[in-house]
Amino acid sequence: MKQRKWKIGLTVLLVVLLIGGLGAYHERHNIRRLMLVHQRYQRTDVLSTNQIKVNLRAGVSTKHTATTNQLTKQYRSNLRRLTPGIDHAKTMINPYRTSPLSGLILVKTNQATRVTVTVPGDTTASTITHQIKGYRRAHSVGVLGLYAGRTNHVRLTFTQKNGHQSTSTYDLTTAAAPKAIGHNQLKTSHPQQMALGQGHARLTFAVSSQGITYGLDARGRIRWYSTAKISHVFKRLSNDHLLVLTKISPNSHKYNALRETDYYGRVYRQVNFSGLFPTKQDPHKLATNTVIHHDAIELPNHHLLLTVDDGSKKFVEDTMIELNFQTGKIVKVIDLKRILPKSAYEDYTGTTRPDGKIDWFHQNSMYYDAKRDELIVSGRNQDMIFAINYRTTKIKWILAAPAKLPKSYRHYLLKPTTKHYQYNGGQHAVRLIQTATHQGHRLALEFYDNNVPVTRGQTKQSRQWSAGTIVNIDQLNRTVTKTWSFGQSLGKRNFTNIVGSSYAVGKGNTLIGFGYADAGKRSEFVEVNRKSNRVVFDVDRSKFAHGDWSYRAQRMTLYPQNNLQLTAIK
Repeated sequence: MKQRKWKIGLTVLLVVLLIGGLGAYHERHNIRRLMLVHQRYQRTDVLSTNQIKVNLRAGVSTKHTATTNQLTKQYRSNLRRLTPGIDHAKTMINPYRTSPLSGLILVKTNQATRVTVTVPGDTTASTITHQIKGYRRAHSVGVLGLYAGRTNHVRLTFTQKNGHQSTSTYDLTTAAAPKAIGHNQLKTSHPQQMALGQGHARLTFAVSSQGITYGLDARGRIRWYSTAKISHVFKRLSNDHLLVLTKISPNSHKYNALRETDYYGRVYRQVNFSGLFPTKQDPHKLATNTVIHHDAIELPNHHLLLTVDDGSKKFVEDTMIELNFQTGKIVKVIDLKRILPKSAYEDYTGTTRPDGKIDWFHQNSMYYDAKRDELIVSGRNQDMIFAINYRTTKIKWILAAPAKLPKSYRHYLLKPTTKHYQYNGGQHAVRLIQTATHQGHRLALEFYDNNVPVTRGQTKQSRQWSAGTIVNIDQLNRTVTKTWSFGQSLGKRNFTNIVGSSYAVGKGNTLIGFGYADAGKRSEFVEVNRKSNRVVFDVDRSKFAHGDWSYRAQRMTLYPQNNLQLTAIK
């Protein structure tokens, strides 16, 4: 009887605790909702820093890392149980489930050997090779650069310390690539003049706006793609991992998961954002938004600088945050409304949005100059590139046409030395290049000039072409000189009202991504030699899913890391 009463009492206590816990959760939920609806401002239209942190609600997620560790543990066990001998290898496709053109070969050798992996291509220039450093007996060989929809005859060459070699070929069969990628038509390819890197492992990556990111070889064939939907952000980190912006779950409508991954699909770290913001039509109503919208870069302290929507009920895409990626804590907020003139956002009429919010700046890229502790920022809807001191956020210079800029800001303007200088309009993808040769107060700045003036800089040439561009900047004398541009000769066919990129890739070449050609029906990737203006690679992309035009074209190596290590991620 006493035992029964004890059980009843315990049950009642658990029910009370459960109800209390649910009540506390509900109360916290209501408090957070009130904080999101009744926002705190530093001044008119400018949110307080603490309010922005509350709005974004960043938090570390370990779900996908746990899955990665489970798979790694399984493969480690498989390798341990293998019989020595290259004929007893175990092979698998897509070992971490989001990279269908990757593979894993587990094999043991009787002697310590160094492994070279070769994925034969249709041509010499599309054959991808990678030598794994170090000699060992148990090998977990990561394979990248498989073709889609075929059996790939992957060759492993085992070299002993005395130079003796043996070779074995393993068949890895892949499924066809998704039709949503669209059609990639090779127009031009001169592999010997292309910047393909060691072992031809550098691919041209078409970074998606909202969909499938993939990589092309020198023949325009797909050699890598991810089934995890990616939006805008696809960057190599200093530890040779990848940083991508993806969805918290595959069924999510918004991209609010910032993920550290690699080409195999292993997940090392992930920070999720809430994105629950008040609407402009009804500030008491909340709606989920994508927080990180265009760019993310790694700072020297390994924190991440992100372009974000800050949760304002009125403005969008005008704020940056510095995120401690280890903890998920926001350690710095840069609100551009605190830096640029009030008239820029209060009087803006250049564009409109369906949700009624004001996209007065539309920040689309940034570059941190570690030598000078300066941040270079690009804003499409102000047709403006400017630099600030990162610590103080004070303006250093502005590259823009003078129109509509208050007198108090005009002394920051760079003065053109080039005759008939054409100012940038709606530009993207700012980055410093030739940093070793440009010292002191001199900079070489590259960017993609959409040539679509939104606020300032209208000329007869506007909207007639888009171009990859390089300018030299003298910060001391505040002058700008255009040194190279390519795209004008391609005319209106390659004019892109939005998106685009231009990146120096080596061998004196620049890779240009005309991402929104033909009003978003086509993306074109062009590698051109800057000295001769000769096109050495050209691929047309069409028939892709609506909205998934290629935001950027990037040349990146498949093998930034030595090999796929079967170690647990902490």
